[in-house]
Amino acid sequence: MHYTEKLYEASRDENDIAQEEALERAIRCFDLSEVAPTLRSDAGIESVLRLREILDRIELPPEQDIPGMDAVKEHEVVLWRIPHTEIFIGRKPDGPRTGSFLFTAETVDKLDEFYEEIRDFPYKEGVQEGLYEQYIYSSGWMFPDGFMDYLPSWMLKGYLGQAVWQWLGMGSLILFWGFVVYLVWRWHRTLPRKSAGNAVRGRRLVFPVVAMVVCIFLEYALDEQINLTGRVLVAVTMGLEFFFFIFAGWAILIAGNVTTYAIISSSSIKEEALDADVIKLVCRLVSFTLVFVLFYHAGSYFGLSVTAIFASAGIAGVAVALAARETLANFFGGVSIFLDRPFRAGDYIVLDSGERGEVKAVGMRSTRLQTRDDIMITIPNSVITNVKITNQSSPEPSFRVRIAVGVAYGSDLDMVEKLLMEAAKSNPLVLGSPEARVRLRRFGESSIDYELLCWAARPHDRGRLVHQTSREIYRRFNEEGIEIPFPQRDIRIRGREGSNGPDGNDG
Repeated sequence: MHYTEKLYEASRDENDIAQEEALERAIRCFDLSEVAPTLRSDAGIESVLRLREILDRIELPPEQDIPGMDAVKEHEVVLWRIPHTEIFIGRKPDGPRTGSFLFTAETVDKLDEFYEEIRDFPYKEGVQEGLYEQYIYSSGWMFPDGFMDYLPSWMLKGYLGQAVWQWLGMGSLILFWGFVVYLVWRWHRTLPRKSAGNAVRGRRLVFPVVAMVVCIFLEYALDEQINLTGRVLVAVTMGLEFFFFIFAGWAILIAGNVTTYAIISSSSIKEEALDADVIKLVCRLVSFTLVFVLFYHAGSYFGLSVTAIFASAGIAGVAVALAARETLANFFGGVSIFLDRPFRAGDYIVLDSGERGEVKAVGMRSTRLQTRDDIMITIPNSVITNVKITNQSSPEPSFRVRIAVGVAYGSDLDMVEKLLMEAAKSNPLVLGSPEARVRLRRFGESSIDYELLCWAARPHDRGRLVHQTSREIYRRFNEEGIEIPFPQRDIRIRGREGSNGPDGNDG
């Protein structure tokens, strides 16, 4: 009451600095802990003015009936009510102002109801009248001086705590800027959903950013310029803040996606490679962390028990982890492949189960293998990390090819070796380095067994190389009369002595 008296005196003298000082001190007499942080300034001013309007219309108890510090200590008073009202002053049990006596949070919440009940009561003699209505029906600096004087009387009438012109102004602003956001949304939907260009991904940021700016502007215009107050201001501000947080989270996710592909493209990393998957994973983890922090603060802003919510989410997370253990095993298998690097995208590998093919993509959950039959095999990472893998592309990308051939005994071995080397050198698929070589392996039952050793540039050239070189060997051998024998056996059947049966008679 003392501070509001100073506020009234300062308003009569039009002393802005004194008004601000008195107002700040008066606001500190209220427990605003249950009010959203961004609304505390407005709620504090409105609480001060409403309370003063109430006290200027009711009979207050004599000063000696109000408990002082000595009475509070002696009788351990923690809560006191202004007689014949529901206005309470209580000791703050917790928070930064623990122990201070303030108008309780419940009182702050119901001051607008108390004011509506007594607003038609007459003022006491000698008090300044209409200061609260002057405040709530006023406009901001964007409106010209004397704006209120040009309005018809019906537009100055109050409805649910706001003047009619304030309702009209709020509706017009929301409709206009809502239509602007709708137009940007229509443009946003015309963007390609799948595009290799990072510029298109960047343009997707336009809609959430524009929507965020509109939310900020509307909140400022409706609060500071149109000067909404009370529960209407709370509802509008909470709604705009809710949409702001949604669009901010959306913008963070899009920005994370743009950053991800900018890093991948600048590093010349194939999008299907595991490195790209890891970069995507890290960027998404950062994005989701930022969204988590954003909504954590949003929960605190809206007065939600964020700690309890996330504690419940932790219990649910354990249940989800148990249900998705195979997915987690595949994920950690992908991490293992990334750390060990047994193969990369583009390598030719052979599994112990016999599958052979080119690794097309290594993801965080599975690895895709394309066989020479152009069949795509998808193998869970939890499986592929527990089998024997032969990487034919590592440590050197060239692949050794062995072609076995047998020649008949009595052949000119020098000529055989010369023809095999010429057949290898004439094939463009055979690398010059390492140089091809011919080795005599063994003397077989029907042939002298040779082996031509040469190298292909890539493992998937092996089939064509063997085919072309084998045809060339066969052609050259025919030209030079080199025989390629086939296995043969001579079977001799020896009969018994004599041609008669056991009894000496013909059979």
